[in-house]
Amino acid sequence: MMKKISLIALVATSFTLAACSEKPQGVVAAKKGDEKSHVAADNNYVVKGWTSGDPASWEKQLKTRSLGQDDYVKSK
Repeated sequence: MMKKISLIALVATSFTLAACSEKPQGVVAAKKGDEKSHVAADNNYVVKGWTSGDPASWEKQLKTRSLGQDDYVKSK
């Protein structure tokens, strides 16, 4: 009986210690400064008519996209 209790205590202690030694799972990356929202990418996946670095073009594309997603405007 004493061996059984000792074995259970040993197993419980080993599980407890194993849980305490878990490594953090967060993503660690070098800090990168944020860019302005209108400065993004120069590749083939950007919308036609938008030029990277032009805030007026960025605002126009945001307005066009939001109007395209507005169901009230679509139903008129």
